[in-house]
Amino acid sequence: MMFRKCLVLLLLLSLHAFPARGALLHRGSAPPPHAPLPPVAGRVLVVDDVGRFQLGPERQLTATRGALSQILARHGLSHGAALWRGANARGPRFLVLDSPRAEFDPMKVAAELRATGLVRAAVPDMRVRLHVVPNDPDVGFQWYVDDGGFADVSLPAAWDVERGSGAARIGVMDTGVDMSHPDLASKIWTNPGETAGNGVDDDANGYVDDVHGWDFGDGDNDPNPHAVPDPEAFDVDVGFHGTFVAGVAAAATDNGEGIAGAGWNCPVVPLKVVDSAGDISLAAMTEAFGYATAMHLEVLNMSLGVTDAPGVAAYFQALVDAATDAGVLCVASAGNSGTAALNYPAACAGVLSVAATDAANDRASFSNYGPTVRIAAPGAGMWSALCQNYPIDEFSQLFYEVFFGWDAVTPYMGGDGTSFSSPLVAGACALVRSRHPGWPPLVVGAHMVATGDVVGYDHPIGPRLNVLRAVTEQPLAVGPGQVVRSGLELFPNPFTAEALVRFELAAAGSARLRILDCSGRLVRELARSEYAAGSHALHWDGTDSRGVRVRPGMYLVRLDTPAGPRFRKLVRTR
Repeated sequence: MMFRKCLVLLLLLSLHAFPARGALLHRGSAPPPHAPLPPVAGRVLVVDDVGRFQLGPERQLTATRGALSQILARHGLSHGAALWRGANARGPRFLVLDSPRAEFDPMKVAAELRATGLVRAAVPDMRVRLHVVPNDPDVGFQWYVDDGGFADVSLPAAWDVERGSGAARIGVMDTGVDMSHPDLASKIWTNPGETAGNGVDDDANGYVDDVHGWDFGDGDNDPNPHAVPDPEAFDVDVGFHGTFVAGVAAAATDNGEGIAGAGWNCPVVPLKVVDSAGDISLAAMTEAFGYATAMHLEVLNMSLGVTDAPGVAAYFQALVDAATDAGVLCVASAGNSGTAALNYPAACAGVLSVAATDAANDRASFSNYGPTVRIAAPGAGMWSALCQNYPIDEFSQLFYEVFFGWDAVTPYMGGDGTSFSSPLVAGACALVRSRHPGWPPLVVGAHMVATGDVVGYDHPIGPRLNVLRAVTEQPLAVGPGQVVRSGLELFPNPFTAEALVRFELAAAGSARLRILDCSGRLVRELARSEYAAGSHALHWDGTDSRGVRVRPGMYLVRLDTPAGPRFRKLVRTR
């Protein structure tokens, strides 16, 4: 086996020219879009807003509506569990429904549940993909911190103004964080409500001895990483991913060791979502969302995601809405397919979705783009922490040396991907939340976009992060229930099958959303209700009020609120 791996590596070496050590990394061609990963067998996830599912003391599952009961019986869904422990009783419940049947089709069952109209969202329990791309060697410095103002994010000047505080915690939902790493050990959050090692849930949050976060993949209190083989990269271990992300976001700065993290004094909360088999499930992510929500983390970074599929947008939107309502600012990587493909949770309303730029001040070739991407930040040729808490196999070591610029001694190496632009933004957001602790998460997210540098990229990826402007400038308006942006956005536009309509309200009030044809006639009313302040998203499946598919052409989306009407053109293609 090792002989085969060495032959593969020699072939790869023959295809690359290596720059001198210290040269900046630049990936030339974008990888093809990833195919969706298969769902987890026998499991469906449901968002239940009004208590239509009930769980007995032995996890027995029943439903209060006949249509739901029939689906449960037809597919053997006899047991379930609540994924969010200690969640607000008035908020949505995130449930996992289990079936032991070998022929169980989670995609079909989720579709049947959605078709009843009795659940907010239903999806198969999916496997989630990390947003990381292997790169060419070699990185010798963090160009994105300060390259003289050409393509960096103005961090040194920002640090002169704001270095963050321990009250602005950065949750890292990932493969785990090496809590013993010399540049991260001092930055790992300690739960003040928990007593280490006493076997008691001291803070009554549903997690025993969660002193430094939690492992939602394996269900224990040790969020350190372990070996995670990547089947798409010649079995190269990618367990380093979460530690690398944490280093970019908040490695100890000015400590005479290694690298400088963006969130200078801001602690890291490890939220490990990979299991012992190397899988990241949507169920594990759901529990991690619940923990971040219950603990009211200031920033949550998610350098991972799934491609668009039926039910995915609504499910993730429910997670993001609950987190945002609890004061959590959600930051996520846009994806690495080099296309406008939607990735979730990045494409959700209220998420600060991050694209990647390179040292040439261009959009990184692998970075996704499009109307759901809100801000750009360096993500090519990044230099960050390599975990040391478990042995790395020989082939991975060799791969890291050749392609990641590792010197085989110090715990640092290079990496490319929107996975690493996202934590750079998350660290900057933590600085802003330290400086302005009263600002709601949507205000902070909109402020990061508003203070970015406008750069002409080849595709829309938003402005480039400018941390100095973010920590020194004031938003247009800040107050309880207010947001800076109050717009109407449509994507994809043009669309073929389904369009997402996203709008934001500065204050709670009524909203009416309609689709009109070019002559102003009503095609479909999507909403007419009272809404809370903040972001909201609705889907239009391209049908009129009778359920008939509309003809290709141009339509008008009209949003009426107490602040006045807003309009956007929307095109349906064949």
